[in-house]
Amino acid sequence: MNLQQSSLYCQYIQALKWTVVTVDGVHMFVRRFPIIGGLAKIQRSHVLPDLKMLLPVLREHHVRTLAVEPEYTTDETLFRSWCQRASRHVRLNRTPFLPTKTIVIDLTPTEEKIFQKFSEAKRRAVRKAQKNNLQICRSANIQDLIHIKNKSTGLFGFITTSGIDKLWNIFAPKRAAILLAHSSSRVVGGLLLLFYDSVAYYWLAGATREGKKLVAPTLLVWEALKLSKQRGCKRFDFVGVWDERVPRKFSDWKGFTKFKEGFGGKPLYYPLHGIL
Repeated sequence: MNLQQSSLYCQYIQALKWTVVTVDGVHMFVRRFPIIGGLAKIQRSHVLPDLKMLLPVLREHHVRTLAVEPEYTTDETLFRSWCQRASRHVRLNRTPFLPTKTIVIDLTPTEEKIFQKFSEAKRRAVRKAQKNNLQICRSANIQDLIHIKNKSTGLFGFITTSGIDKLWNIFAPKRAAILLAHSSSRVVGGLLLLFYDSVAYYWLAGATREGKKLVAPTLLVWEALKLSKQRGCKRFDFVGVWDERVPRKFSDWKGFTKFKEGFGGKPLYYPLHGIL
């Protein structure tokens, strides 16, 4: 089961004031908005709910727009047919809420083999960060990470961290971990990992200018990979990267996409039909 269909994620969605409705075994998130009416999201489900069961629920909650972002294993032809039938009754959202492509690293090889799959530049960056005497430490204080992320993102950094404290409170300590990079007594970078169904998710990350100069983001990922492997995870999911199939969407993601590609993972694509 994907993270977005888990009971823990449903608790998080409810903490954000959305309603969770289960239809034909699939969790759907519903919320009423002024002007645009009700919005429903079905995210990362490996099956599509029966429309005969779904449509009455959409009417009950006055849903005008439905977003469907299925699991990568979903058959494209089946998804296309399902969307065509659904669109006769409800407006389908055509702008994705979740990334349509990600990069996944296999954690089953040894640490040495995982490291050897890094690009030469990434391996040098890890060694450079270690020579810079960066210390990577675990933390139980989500506010430390929120502060770093807000500082690294700029004026509107608070948007990217909205609700993260609620997410942490639900998933921690068994299903989440915070790693912070320290230079002397200063925190210069950090990341949040979520763990679910043998997958580690690179959920949130940030670094100060000093941290970037010290190559903290690269060392943080390497330590996150090792921690994820130690916790029994089989895959490491970078959660989202720029998708060349739709080059105009999220074009500002190209920078961190190049960063993530250097760790030797493989691309994973989600179905596009009905959302773009």
